[in-house]
Amino acid sequence: MERMTFRDYMKWSLADPGRGYYTRSARIGFEGSDFYTAPELSPAFSLLLSRQMVELDAALNHPSPFYLIEAGPGNGTLMAHLLASLRMTAPDLFNRAHPILYEISPVLRERQRERLSRIAGIRPEWIDPSDPDWVRRDPIRGVIFGNEFIDALPAHRLKKIDGEILEIYVVPREGGAFDEVTGPLSDSGLAEGIFSPPSDLPDGFEWEVSPDMCDVLDRLDSILDPGFMLWVDYGHTHREKFSPRKAAGTVMGYRSHRAVDDVLSRPPGTIDLTVHVDFTLLYRHLSKRGYTLEGFTDQTSYLTGLGIESLCSPEEGLSEEERSSIATLIHPLRMGRIFKAMLLSKGDVGHPSWAGFRSGTLPVEPDGQPG
Repeated sequence: MERMTFRDYMKWSLADPGRGYYTRSARIGFEGSDFYTAPELSPAFSLLLSRQMVELDAALNHPSPFYLIEAGPGNGTLMAHLLASLRMTAPDLFNRAHPILYEISPVLRERQRERLSRIAGIRPEWIDPSDPDWVRRDPIRGVIFGNEFIDALPAHRLKKIDGEILEIYVVPREGGAFDEVTGPLSDSGLAEGIFSPPSDLPDGFEWEVSPDMCDVLDRLDSILDPGFMLWVDYGHTHREKFSPRKAAGTVMGYRSHRAVDDVLSRPPGTIDLTVHVDFTLLYRHLSKRGYTLEGFTDQTSYLTGLGIESLCSPEEGLSEEERSSIATLIHPLRMGRIFKAMLLSKGDVGHPSWAGFRSGTLPVEPDGQPG
């Protein structure tokens, strides 16, 4: 096997039909799994997102159907809980909702079908991103959203050495593990245009670039008009990404709920691989496609604005375990600060005062401007 870009290695490790982590096992949850997500941790997360969906529906003037397109639905927990919350709190929207799940993994699609089959009155649809014909459909009204989806998209790794920007490649070694080597960029565009790094980066600085994220956003955008995109994920702005404390990059692996720093030390397909989301790049790319930034904030502020504190009132009668799970969603040292929420709009939509961004919008651009 010859050397490959880290982007190709990451795609192979996560999505290869025969050995990919998501296509073969995808151990998402608690006991016997590798990691959990906010919807798995507490149904409060989905309940609060249902309040956001009610706002988006109103901004679109209550279309029928209202498309709920989830990218990377995992076990189907978020979509299932979201629909259950809408059925209880917004039955009119529930009756108009048309769920679509954008999922590459056959294993996960089966889990999603099993979970959604318990909800009467819905007819979910699946999109397989590997199908080249899936984008051939009329534009739809609704929201494209994802929680911990973009962080799993393949990314190139770059490094500045002796004043030159090089790419980090992967080469095999005995025992199934891999080593990294540096070489010329596989594509000069990785350090140009929208991907340009700051000019004053010190030698030895490593970072990631994800053209795949831009490609996926383009394909998803092609089916939406008008509507919204809502992304909740862990990541940083451009300024944070290139700060000294991120000099080693943000690639991480997860196995048995433990972080794996040396992601090449284990055979591909045996651990989850992630890269922190560059929210500035996400915003810049979609703004070039005509999107307007509606809000960007950390998960603590976002969920607080949507009313998470009211769920913990004594009247709710929650157990200590349930309270602890909800607290983890907004604790600044757990999920609260590292996770961000970004809402963008496309086309002729309303622009109300969004509850989740009640405390304001964080700066997205390096110059401190929100967009």
